[in-house]
Amino acid sequence: MDDHLPIIPVSVIDLTAQGKRKNEDHDNVSSRANYSGFPNDIAELCYSFYLRDSTCIFDPFAGWGERHHFANKYGKVYLGFDTSQEAIEKAKETYGVDNLLCDSRTSFIPSFDGFITCPPYWNLEKYQSSEGLDKIKTWDDFLKDYREIISRAYNAASTGTSFCIQVGDWRNKGKYYDLTYETNRIFKELGAETIDNVVVSRKQVSKIKIMLPQAKRLGYSVRVHENLLVFRKC
Repeated sequence: MDDHLPIIPVSVIDLTAQGKRKNEDHDNVSSRANYSGFPNDIAELCYSFYLRDSTCIFDPFAGWGERHHFANKYGKVYLGFDTSQEAIEKAKETYGVDNLLCDSRTSFIPSFDGFITCPPYWNLEKYQSSEGLDKIKTWDDFLKDYREIISRAYNAASTGTSFCIQVGDWRNKGKYYDLTYETNRIFKELGAETIDNVVVSRKQVSKIKIMLPQAKRLGYSVRVHENLLVFRKC
């Protein structure tokens, strides 16, 4: 193993700023006003540590291209599916990578030995050109399709495959959505072994000032973290 890891593998990773998007005001514009990119720090950690022995990576929610870009950097074969033409075009424009316009609920998934993704947060982000999970009407139906995708990927994976999933919980219209718990439950039901759980802290980059008044009014904390969950197929 390389002794000079780009990210120190500790149980809490404090994300650093990756640059503001055009017309973004860190203190006055909600993070929900923009699509969220995958953090460089977490991509580095996954590829250099958890996926270091993997050769072929599958991603059912390929998104904006960051994970494909880092797979190329680390010499991995990457197969990324996404239902959003908008995201596929943006990934090509930004990183020069080619993801596939495929639905992970129905498209054939070939065998692979490494997995990395960040699932859509259902009712927080709506994509202009997508027939994906963000278009599902209810939370229960979202979870049903989400589980189907994870299950299909798990069945296609080789024994010993490492699964890296960055996932978080959120509130919307006063309701709490516990996707981290649901993801853990799905992998437990599939028989996976839990390898790690890293707290991904956004405290230094989150727009706390605009979230604090509502949190104080309704009596809950401002969420400034997600989790990197790591599993292995037994």
